[in-house]
Amino acid sequence: MTIHVLSADHRYTPLDDIARLSSADDLGPTLVRSLPQARGVMVLRTCNRVTIYIDAPASANPHALKDTVERELAQASHVQRKDVHLRHLWGHDGLVDLFSTAAGLESMVIGEREIAGQMRRAARTAWEDGTLSCDLGRAAERASATSRRVATETGLAGTGRSVVAVGLDMAATHLGPWKDARVLIVGTGAYAGATVSALHALGASDVSVYSTSGRAREFARGRGIGWVSAADLPSALEHADLVVTCRGLGSPVLTRDMAALAGRTVVLDLALMRDTESSVASLPNITLIDLPTIQASVPAADADALTRARAIINEEVSSFERGLGARSMDPVVRHLRSRVFRIVEEEIDRLGEAPLSTDDAARALRHLAARLIHNPTVMAHRAGEESQQERYLEALGVVLGIDETALISGNDATPHAFSPGDHSRSRGGVCPHDVHTLGA
Repeated sequence: MTIHVLSADHRYTPLDDIARLSSADDLGPTLVRSLPQARGVMVLRTCNRVTIYIDAPASANPHALKDTVERELAQASHVQRKDVHLRHLWGHDGLVDLFSTAAGLESMVIGEREIAGQMRRAARTAWEDGTLSCDLGRAAERASATSRRVATETGLAGTGRSVVAVGLDMAATHLGPWKDARVLIVGTGAYAGATVSALHALGASDVSVYSTSGRAREFARGRGIGWVSAADLPSALEHADLVVTCRGLGSPVLTRDMAALAGRTVVLDLALMRDTESSVASLPNITLIDLPTIQASVPAADADALTRARAIINEEVSSFERGLGARSMDPVVRHLRSRVFRIVEEEIDRLGEAPLSTDDAARALRHLAARLIHNPTVMAHRAGEESQQERYLEALGVVLGIDETALISGNDATPHAFSPGDHSRSRGGVCPHDVHTLGA
């Protein structure tokens, strides 16, 4: 299999363009239908990327695959085809990008931990949609495990850097002590949960949540925060010192008129598809911090830690590829085992129900051995006739684990005792030239 990675992310694509592409629905199932050769599809959406992972045969044409994905993405997101340009990696490079993304190395904030959970959710969604192939699922699972190793061994995540953390740090410069801050969170998704955790760590205690979906009360339960109804929203906005929006549903929840009625407020908009009308930033009572603002202010990653993280990624990808190579031979192994055990069962059937003597068992085992080495013997003679001795010996040595020199000399095994009926006995492990029963 070959993993293809087609991505529009903050490194190469404006956030507004990513937001438009993020609106595509049912992209995984659509691509599976449009790409008959694809074994699996997984779609990862975050606040700064839309990435499509495709498991395709090695024979698949990468350029045709890319064209199909871009065309389907343009149609699903109602964007002109000419305006969709995805970065495309595949094979080893694609796996490195997948693992690096899961570890937060390609994030807006290097080392952020939210991306690992987002990757797991993307894999689960693909599984529920029936588009997650075994190899693609294994890749996502191994990438997730690698992200934990990177976090543990490099310290990149130890500083708590994330989009949420950076945004709250920026907001803090406009606020008083966190213990006195009144915070309203709009939305109940992953970023809302991360925001609550970060606020608790900072010492904020007056935190409430509002959701247009009606999930605010359920979200607030167990998190030690309050919840706001639609009727109470204007009052909550008026009294909030900080409003954190993270819905990203494509329609503003905080309009200019609503914000104008609020007091002096910091608005932290973490949604890729903005929750806040852009004109809100011009209001004198509002300080707006959005993703582009955060993107321009993220802290630099420690160079040594980043180098170590890249080394871990390369090590894990190489190990994963070796595992894939080994699993690619599973059908061969299954066929080999099936064939050998079928022969064994046939030999067992030949023995019948009567008790066996030692001589009977010995003859049965020799007959079994003769059947098992019949084809290798025939091919050995054919290799000699065609002057392919060296290739045959090399292959046989690999399969049987026997040194080529021992195969040539015949000194690899102890002398064989042939059953009565054999013309002679071997000397020094070399079969007499007139003995042909082993090839029968």
